[in-house]
Amino acid sequence: MEFVIHMYETKGKKICVKPEYEEGIYLYPGEIRKQKLADGDRISEETFCRLREEYAVPRARKRALGILVKKDCTEQELREKLAASLNDSFSVERALDFVKEQGYVNDENYAKEYLYYKKGRKSYRQIRMELSRKGIAGHILDALFEEAGSQEEEDIRPHVIKYIRKFPELDAVAVQKTCAHFYRKGYPAGLIRKILEETREED
Repeated sequence: MEFVIHMYETKGKKICVKPEYEEGIYLYPGEIRKQKLADGDRISEETFCRLREEYAVPRARKRALGILVKKDCTEQELREKLAASLNDSFSVERALDFVKEQGYVNDENYAKEYLYYKKGRKSYRQIRMELSRKGIAGHILDALFEEAGSQEEEDIRPHVIKYIRKFPELDAVAVQKTCAHFYRKGYPAGLIRKILEETREED
């Protein structure tokens, strides 16, 4: 099979080499000259694959590492960031395979660390929803929260104490509003009532 090359100037110094009916790859002008490519040239599928392996795949790996140096990502987040700057899903997937093999992207570890740092500020339900939006698979989340068990009282108490300061007194209305507020956020209603009862007794 042969492809006809279409070159498009981009915002940067790169040029997109886009064979018909295929995703494009980005080459710098110097690389275009080195390979003696020109708009309208015909190249074989083998040649296109070689160019992709020589230039596009390493570039995608470098881009992935550059993103991860700045911030940890889930697999889905990294895929979206790479796809936004590369028009080549093959190279994107190769880059993802590389960083996963090297241990730079691991959704299970990401989810565990996320839960550890967020559990003192958010409910397990909120954390699970956020992780799900980040692309963490359901079976990973099921295992994570099964291992974590119920949310600890120590994770919730500071938020409850801070919230009830807005009320002149901890009467029935204040208790009802506080329970409703934290229930909507996904905290266990029984645990909220326990903290409120203990707080009233202390007062």
